[in-house]
Amino acid sequence: MEDLLHQVTDVLTKTTHLKVETKVERGSVDSWLTVHCAEYKYSWQVEAKNRLTRPLLTKLIFQDQILGNGDSVLIAPYINENLAELCRAKQLSFADLAGNVYLCRPPLYIDIRGRKLTPEHQVQLNRQSTGKAFQPKGAKLVMLLLLKPELVNEPMRAIANQAEIALGTVKQVLDDLKLLGFIVDKGKGGKVLAETELMLTRWLDAYPHNLAAKLKHALYTADDLSLIRNSNLAQYNALWGGEVAAEAYTHYLKPKKHLLYADQIAQKALLKAFRLRRLRPNESEDNAIEMVEPPIAIEKLSGIKPGMVNPLLVYAELLASNDPRNLETAQRLYHDYLS
Repeated sequence: MEDLLHQVTDVLTKTTHLKVETKVERGSVDSWLTVHCAEYKYSWQVEAKNRLTRPLLTKLIFQDQILGNGDSVLIAPYINENLAELCRAKQLSFADLAGNVYLCRPPLYIDIRGRKLTPEHQVQLNRQSTGKAFQPKGAKLVMLLLLKPELVNEPMRAIANQAEIALGTVKQVLDDLKLLGFIVDKGKGGKVLAETELMLTRWLDAYPHNLAAKLKHALYTADDLSLIRNSNLAQYNALWGGEVAAEAYTHYLKPKKHLLYADQIAQKALLKAFRLRRLRPNESEDNAIEMVEPPIAIEKLSGIKPGMVNPLLVYAELLASNDPRNLETAQRLYHDYLS
Protein backbone atom coordinates (compact mmCIF):
# COMPACT_ATOMS: atom_id res chain seq x y z
CA MET A 1 0.00 0.00 0.00
CA GLU A 2 2.89 2.33 0.73
CA ASP A 3 4.13 1.97 -2.88
CA LEU A 4 0.65 2.83 -4.16
CA LEU A 5 0.55 5.93 -1.95
CA HIS A 6 3.92 7.16 -3.21
CA GLN A 7 2.92 6.56 -6.84
CA VAL A 8 -0.34 8.47 -6.41
CA THR A 9 1.54 11.28 -4.68
CA ASP A 10 3.89 11.62 -7.67
CA VAL A 11 0.95 11.74 -10.09
CA LEU A 12 -0.89 14.22 -7.88
CA THR A 13 2.15 16.50 -7.80
CA LYS A 14 2.40 16.48 -11.60
CA THR A 15 -1.31 17.06 -12.24
CA THR A 16 -1.86 19.83 -9.67
CA HIS A 17 1.62 21.49 -9.76
CA LEU A 18 1.40 21.71 -5.98
CA LYS A 19 3.71 20.39 -3.30
CA VAL A 20 2.35 17.06 -2.11
CA GLU A 21 3.84 15.04 0.73
CA THR A 22 3.09 11.70 2.36
CA LYS A 23 3.86 10.44 5.82
CA VAL A 24 3.65 6.88 7.16
CA GLU A 25 3.76 6.70 10.93
CA ARG A 26 6.14 4.07 12.26
CA GLY A 27 4.52 1.30 14.23
CA SER A 28 1.13 2.27 12.88
CA VAL A 29 -0.99 1.53 9.84
CA ASP A 30 -1.83 5.22 9.58
CA SER A 31 -0.55 7.26 6.66
CA TRP A 32 -1.17 10.86 5.69
CA LEU A 33 -1.37 12.95 2.54
CA THR A 34 -0.56 16.66 2.74
CA VAL A 35 -1.07 19.29 0.03
CA HIS A 36 0.67 22.67 0.28
CA CYS A 37 -1.14 25.58 -1.38
CA ALA A 38 0.18 29.13 -0.91
CA GLU A 39 0.91 29.53 2.78
CA TYR A 40 -1.58 26.85 3.81
CA LYS A 41 -1.33 23.08 4.07
CA TYR A 42 -4.13 20.54 4.09
CA SER A 43 -3.81 17.00 5.42
CA TRP A 44 -5.93 13.88 5.04
CA GLN A 45 -5.65 10.45 6.60
CA VAL A 46 -5.22 7.91 3.80
CA GLU A 47 -7.48 4.93 3.14
CA ALA A 48 -5.69 2.93 0.39
CA LYS A 49 -7.28 0.13 -1.62
CA ASN A 50 -5.43 -1.94 -4.22
CA ARG A 51 -8.64 -2.43 -6.18
CA LEU A 52 -11.73 -0.27 -5.77
CA THR A 53 -15.10 -1.64 -6.83
CA ARG A 54 -18.62 -0.36 -6.34
CA PRO A 55 -19.51 -3.02 -3.74
CA LEU A 56 -16.36 -2.22 -1.75
CA LEU A 57 -16.92 1.54 -1.96
CA THR A 58 -20.57 1.16 -0.99
CA LYS A 59 -19.61 -1.05 1.93
CA LEU A 60 -17.05 1.50 3.14
CA ILE A 61 -19.65 4.23 2.90
CA PHE A 62 -22.16 2.08 4.78
CA GLN A 63 -19.72 1.46 7.60
CA ASP A 64 -18.53 5.06 7.71
CA GLN A 65 -14.96 3.80 7.68
CA ILE A 66 -13.63 6.53 5.44
CA LEU A 67 -16.22 9.30 5.41
CA GLY A 68 -15.66 10.70 8.88
CA ASN A 69 -15.83 14.48 8.79
CA GLY A 70 -13.97 14.94 5.52
CA ASP A 71 -10.54 14.25 7.00
CA SER A 72 -9.89 11.12 4.93
CA VAL A 73 -8.83 10.59 1.33
CA LEU A 74 -9.38 7.41 -0.66
CA ILE A 75 -6.40 6.22 -2.71
CA ALA A 76 -6.71 3.53 -5.40
CA PRO A 77 -5.01 2.57 -8.67
CA TYR A 78 -8.07 3.67 -10.66
CA ILE A 79 -11.45 5.19 -9.78
CA ASN A 80 -13.84 5.15 -12.73
CA GLU A 81 -16.27 8.01 -13.30
CA ASN A 82 -19.26 6.17 -11.83
CA LEU A 83 -17.38 5.54 -8.58
CA ALA A 84 -15.94 9.05 -8.67
CA GLU A 85 -19.44 10.53 -8.94
CA LEU A 86 -20.55 8.54 -5.91
CA CYS A 87 -17.52 9.85 -3.99
CA ARG A 88 -18.30 13.44 -4.95
CA ALA A 89 -21.93 13.01 -3.91
CA LYS A 90 -20.72 11.88 -0.47
CA GLN A 91 -17.98 14.57 -0.44
CA LEU A 92 -15.35 11.87 -0.11
CA SER A 93 -11.92 13.01 -1.28
CA PHE A 94 -10.00 10.67 -3.58
CA ALA A 95 -7.02 10.37 -5.93
CA ASP A 96 -5.84 7.65 -8.30
CA LEU A 97 -2.86 6.73 -10.49
CA ALA A 98 -4.54 8.14 -13.60
CA GLY A 99 -4.59 11.62 -12.08
CA ASN A 100 -8.28 11.78 -11.24
CA VAL A 101 -8.53 13.87 -8.08
CA TYR A 102 -11.25 15.24 -5.83
CA LEU A 103 -10.03 17.19 -2.80
CA CYS A 104 -12.59 19.35 -1.07
CA ARG A 105 -11.35 21.32 1.92
CA PRO A 106 -12.55 24.94 1.57
CA PRO A 107 -11.00 27.16 0.44
CA LEU A 108 -9.04 24.38 -1.34
CA TYR A 109 -11.01 22.66 -4.08
CA ILE A 110 -9.46 20.36 -6.69
CA ASP A 111 -11.56 18.35 -9.13
CA ILE A 112 -9.75 16.64 -12.02
CA ARG A 113 -11.72 14.02 -13.92
CA GLY A 114 -11.77 11.94 -17.10
CA ARG A 115 -8.14 10.81 -17.03
CA LYS A 116 -7.18 7.26 -18.07
CA LEU A 117 -4.46 4.98 -16.74
CA THR A 118 -1.13 4.82 -18.52
CA PRO A 119 -0.32 1.41 -20.11
CA GLU A 120 2.16 0.75 -17.30
CA HIS A 121 -0.43 1.37 -14.59
CA GLN A 122 -3.07 -0.58 -16.51
CA VAL A 123 -0.85 -3.65 -16.43
CA GLN A 124 -0.45 -3.13 -12.69
CA LEU A 125 -4.23 -3.04 -12.28
CA ASN A 126 -4.82 -6.09 -14.49
CA ARG A 127 -2.58 -8.18 -12.26
CA GLN A 128 -5.14 -7.72 -9.49
CA SER A 129 -8.07 -9.04 -11.56
CA THR A 130 -10.28 -11.78 -10.20
CA GLY A 131 -9.20 -15.41 -10.48
CA LYS A 132 -11.00 -18.58 -11.53
CA ALA A 133 -13.19 -18.55 -8.44
CA PHE A 134 -14.94 -15.41 -9.62
CA GLN A 135 -15.30 -16.25 -13.29
CA PRO A 136 -18.83 -17.23 -14.48
CA LYS A 137 -18.88 -20.89 -13.40
CA GLY A 138 -16.85 -20.25 -10.28
CA ALA A 139 -19.13 -17.38 -9.26
CA LYS A 140 -22.04 -19.82 -9.01
CA LEU A 141 -20.07 -22.01 -6.62
CA VAL A 142 -18.91 -19.04 -4.54
CA MET A 143 -22.54 -17.88 -4.31
CA LEU A 144 -23.55 -21.30 -2.96
CA LEU A 145 -20.71 -21.29 -0.44
CA LEU A 146 -21.81 -17.88 0.80
CA LEU A 147 -25.37 -19.20 1.12
CA LYS A 148 -24.34 -22.55 2.63
CA PRO A 149 -20.85 -22.42 4.21
CA GLU A 150 -21.17 -26.04 5.36
CA LEU A 151 -21.04 -27.10 1.70
CA VAL A 152 -17.25 -26.64 1.79
CA ASN A 153 -16.91 -29.97 3.60
CA GLU A 154 -19.05 -31.96 1.17
CA PRO A 155 -17.41 -34.28 -1.39
CA MET A 156 -16.48 -32.49 -4.59
CA ARG A 157 -18.99 -34.50 -6.59
CA ALA A 158 -21.79 -33.35 -4.28
CA ILE A 159 -20.58 -29.75 -4.59
CA ALA A 160 -20.52 -30.09 -8.38
CA ASN A 161 -24.15 -31.30 -8.34
CA GLN A 162 -25.21 -28.41 -6.14
CA ALA A 163 -23.44 -25.77 -8.21
CA GLU A 164 -24.35 -27.48 -11.49
CA ILE A 165 -20.80 -27.23 -12.82
CA ALA A 166 -18.19 -29.79 -13.89
CA LEU A 167 -16.24 -31.72 -11.28
CA GLY A 168 -12.93 -30.45 -12.66
CA THR A 169 -14.16 -26.85 -12.37
CA VAL A 170 -15.05 -27.43 -8.72
CA LYS A 171 -11.49 -28.51 -7.95
CA GLN A 172 -10.04 -25.47 -9.74
CA VAL A 173 -12.36 -23.09 -7.90
CA LEU A 174 -11.73 -24.64 -4.49
CA ASP A 175 -7.97 -24.57 -5.07
CA ASP A 176 -8.25 -20.91 -6.05
CA LEU A 177 -10.25 -20.10 -2.91
CA LYS A 178 -7.63 -21.86 -0.78
CA LEU A 179 -4.85 -19.91 -2.46
CA LEU A 180 -6.72 -16.66 -1.81
CA GLY A 181 -7.18 -17.60 1.85
CA PHE A 182 -10.96 -17.94 1.67
CA ILE A 183 -10.89 -21.65 2.55
CA VAL A 184 -8.79 -22.84 5.48
CA ASP A 185 -8.17 -26.51 6.28
CA LYS A 186 -8.44 -27.12 10.04
CA GLY A 187 -7.31 -30.75 9.82
CA LYS A 188 -9.63 -32.93 11.88
CA GLY A 189 -11.86 -29.90 12.32
CA GLY A 190 -12.57 -29.89 8.60
CA LYS A 191 -12.45 -26.95 6.22
CA VAL A 192 -13.97 -23.56 7.01
CA LEU A 193 -14.57 -20.35 5.12
CA ALA A 194 -12.36 -17.44 6.15
CA GLU A 195 -12.36 -13.73 5.34
CA THR A 196 -15.99 -14.09 4.30
CA GLU A 197 -16.56 -10.32 4.14
CA LEU A 198 -13.75 -9.97 1.60
CA MET A 199 -15.00 -13.05 -0.23
CA LEU A 200 -18.45 -11.46 -0.43
CA THR A 201 -16.96 -8.22 -1.75
CA ARG A 202 -15.01 -10.06 -4.45
CA TRP A 203 -18.14 -11.98 -5.46
CA LEU A 204 -20.21 -8.78 -5.59
CA ASP A 205 -17.58 -7.25 -7.83
CA ALA A 206 -17.79 -10.21 -10.22
CA TYR A 207 -21.57 -10.56 -10.08
CA PRO A 208 -22.70 -8.01 -12.73
CA HIS A 209 -20.30 -9.17 -15.48
CA ASN A 210 -19.55 -12.79 -14.66
CA LEU A 211 -22.91 -14.01 -13.41
CA ALA A 212 -25.87 -11.70 -14.08
CA ALA A 213 -24.74 -10.81 -17.61
CA LYS A 214 -24.51 -14.50 -18.54
CA LEU A 215 -28.16 -15.20 -17.73
CA LYS A 216 -30.92 -15.12 -20.34
CA HIS A 217 -33.14 -12.05 -19.95
CA ALA A 218 -36.43 -11.10 -21.63
CA LEU A 219 -38.85 -8.23 -21.06
CA TYR A 220 -42.59 -8.87 -20.89
CA THR A 221 -45.64 -6.74 -20.18
CA ALA A 222 -49.41 -7.06 -19.72
CA ASP A 223 -52.46 -4.85 -19.56
CA ASP A 224 -52.54 -5.31 -15.79
CA LEU A 225 -49.30 -6.24 -13.98
CA SER A 226 -51.05 -6.20 -10.61
CA LEU A 227 -52.44 -9.65 -11.36
CA ILE A 228 -49.02 -11.27 -11.35
CA ARG A 229 -47.70 -8.98 -8.62
CA ASN A 230 -50.46 -10.06 -6.23
CA SER A 231 -50.33 -13.76 -7.04
CA ASN A 232 -48.59 -16.63 -5.25
CA LEU A 233 -46.02 -17.73 -7.80
CA ALA A 234 -44.86 -20.80 -5.89
CA GLN A 235 -47.10 -23.00 -8.02
CA TYR A 236 -45.23 -21.73 -11.10
CA ASN A 237 -41.78 -22.39 -9.59
CA ALA A 238 -40.81 -18.71 -9.91
CA LEU A 239 -39.24 -16.24 -7.46
CA TRP A 240 -39.16 -12.46 -7.32
CA GLY A 241 -35.78 -10.73 -7.14
CA GLY A 242 -34.51 -7.16 -7.38
CA GLU A 243 -36.62 -4.29 -6.10
CA VAL A 244 -39.76 -6.40 -5.52
CA ALA A 245 -37.86 -8.74 -3.20
CA ALA A 246 -36.09 -5.77 -1.60
CA GLU A 247 -39.47 -4.31 -0.68
CA ALA A 248 -40.57 -7.62 0.82
CA TYR A 249 -37.43 -7.88 2.96
CA THR A 250 -37.04 -4.26 4.07
CA HIS A 251 -40.51 -2.67 3.64
CA TYR A 252 -38.58 0.40 2.54
CA LEU A 253 -38.40 0.54 -1.25
CA LYS A 254 -41.29 1.12 -3.66
CA PRO A 255 -40.39 -1.00 -6.71
CA LYS A 256 -40.04 0.66 -10.08
CA LYS A 257 -38.62 -2.41 -11.81
CA HIS A 258 -39.85 -5.99 -11.65
CA LEU A 259 -37.37 -8.85 -11.83
CA LEU A 260 -38.65 -12.41 -11.82
CA TYR A 261 -36.54 -15.60 -11.86
CA ALA A 262 -38.14 -18.42 -13.81
CA ASP A 263 -36.81 -21.19 -16.04
CA GLN A 264 -38.20 -21.75 -19.54
CA ILE A 265 -40.97 -24.09 -18.40
CA ALA A 266 -42.08 -21.67 -15.69
CA GLN A 267 -41.96 -18.73 -18.09
CA LYS A 268 -44.29 -20.45 -20.54
CA ALA A 269 -46.77 -21.13 -17.73
CA LEU A 270 -46.58 -17.53 -16.52
CA LEU A 271 -47.09 -16.09 -20.00
CA LYS A 272 -50.23 -18.14 -20.41
CA ALA A 273 -51.65 -17.61 -16.92
CA PHE A 274 -51.16 -13.83 -16.82
CA ARG A 275 -51.42 -13.03 -20.53
CA LEU A 276 -47.91 -11.63 -20.69
CA ARG A 277 -46.37 -10.66 -24.02
CA ARG A 278 -42.98 -9.46 -25.19
CA LEU A 279 -42.30 -5.78 -24.67
CA ARG A 280 -42.30 -3.90 -27.97
CA PRO A 281 -39.37 -1.57 -28.86
CA ASN A 282 -41.53 1.56 -28.52
CA GLU A 283 -43.01 0.61 -25.14
CA SER A 284 -41.76 1.89 -21.80
CA GLU A 285 -39.90 -0.49 -19.50
CA ASP A 286 -41.77 1.08 -16.56
CA ASN A 287 -44.59 -1.41 -17.13
CA ALA A 288 -42.42 -4.43 -17.79
CA ILE A 289 -41.36 -7.59 -16.01
CA GLU A 290 -37.82 -8.79 -16.62
CA MET A 291 -37.83 -12.57 -16.77
CA VAL A 292 -34.46 -14.11 -15.94
CA GLU A 293 -33.45 -17.74 -16.13
CA PRO A 294 -31.88 -18.61 -12.75
CA PRO A 295 -28.16 -19.51 -12.65
CA ILE A 296 -28.96 -22.72 -10.77
CA ALA A 297 -32.14 -24.65 -9.94
CA ILE A 298 -34.66 -22.14 -8.61
CA GLU A 299 -35.28 -23.97 -5.32
CA LYS A 300 -31.62 -23.40 -4.35
CA LEU A 301 -32.17 -19.64 -4.53
CA SER A 302 -35.27 -19.49 -2.36
CA GLY A 303 -35.14 -16.96 0.47
CA ILE A 304 -36.78 -16.79 3.87
CA LYS A 305 -39.66 -14.75 2.48
CA PRO A 306 -42.17 -16.82 0.46
CA GLY A 307 -41.84 -16.24 -3.27
CA MET A 308 -38.57 -14.26 -2.95
CA VAL A 309 -34.96 -15.12 -3.80
CA ASN A 310 -32.32 -15.15 -1.09
CA PRO A 311 -31.31 -11.71 0.30
CA LEU A 312 -27.74 -12.29 -0.93
CA LEU A 313 -28.88 -12.22 -4.54
CA VAL A 314 -31.17 -9.25 -3.91
CA TYR A 315 -28.27 -7.34 -2.34
CA ALA A 316 -26.07 -8.04 -5.38
CA GLU A 317 -28.84 -6.87 -7.72
CA LEU A 318 -29.37 -3.61 -5.83
CA LEU A 319 -25.67 -2.74 -5.87
CA ALA A 320 -25.36 -3.63 -9.56
CA SER A 321 -28.32 -1.43 -10.51
CA ASN A 322 -26.30 1.82 -10.26
CA ASP A 323 -29.53 3.42 -9.02
CA PRO A 324 -28.76 5.74 -6.06
CA ARG A 325 -32.19 5.15 -4.51
CA ASN A 326 -31.32 1.45 -4.15
CA LEU A 327 -28.19 2.04 -2.07
CA GLU A 328 -29.91 2.84 1.21
CA THR A 329 -32.20 -0.15 0.74
CA ALA A 330 -29.12 -2.29 0.10
CA GLN A 331 -27.65 -1.01 3.36
CA ARG A 332 -30.77 -2.00 5.28
CA LEU A 333 -30.83 -5.42 3.60
CA TYR A 334 -27.18 -6.03 4.46
CA HIS A 335 -27.66 -4.97 8.07
CA ASP A 336 -30.79 -7.10 8.62
CA TYR A 337 -29.86 -10.28 6.73
CA LEU A 338 -26.18 -10.46 5.74
CA SER A 339 -24.03 -8.83 8.42
